[in-house]
Amino acid sequence: MDFQITKYVKSRTDEELLNGMKKVAEANEGTLTQQIYNNYRKTIDPTIAEATTICRQIGWNKALELIGVQPNKYQSNSKISEVQLLEEVLRLWIELGRQPTTTDLKNGYSKYPRNRFSSAFGSLGETLNRFIKWTTSEEFSPTAISTLEYKNSERNTTRDVNLRLRFKVMQHDNFKCRVCGNSPANNSSIRLHIDHIIPWAKGGETVLENLQTLCQDCNLGKSDLSI
Repeated sequence: MDFQITKYVKSRTDEELLNGMKKVAEANEGTLTQQIYNNYRKTIDPTIAEATTICRQIGWNKALELIGVQPNKYQSNSKISEVQLLEEVLRLWIELGRQPTTTDLKNGYSKYPRNRFSSAFGSLGETLNRFIKWTTSEEFSPTAISTLEYKNSERNTTRDVNLRLRFKVMQHDNFKCRVCGNSPANNSSIRLHIDHIIPWAKGGETVLENLQTLCQDCNLGKSDLSI
């Protein structure tokens, strides 16, 4: 007889989820967004539940209300430009690995409330159409996106990959790891990184042609091989 180990996922009560949120809020002087929560979980305490679990089980905004945390300043600020809203769609798309949905906005994934987008653009569909037009416009294009010849004598670009170039790289790779094919769209625990194909330390530039999308595990694996 063969024995197999079955992994069980521990369900959490609403109280446990809320206590985890309180813990993160207290560590951040009463401020709590999903970005803050996810960063805390990733870097400090991986034992607390994923934000997606809170969104699915309670609803992010409802949970904030239950623990007595006020929405952040962006949610109460009416002077939010269209570009700021579009940049938030950009951030969400990169983090989620797919286009944001009405449910994502409703559950507080965005630092801006859903009505800010509808006031500026109309429906979510119209918001996404405006976003696509924006990403294909000259206004959007990062300065480092065009083809550049690699030069050993000088640098043409900085090492850091800005958010707009990051989106272009992930879009090119269909928001999937180029090695294993994993995507946060299918597994919320997946974190995508942008990797220099020709390492920066060896003269590689930060341009679209020299960048690729890797998940965290494959990126770390590549680092191990290069040691």
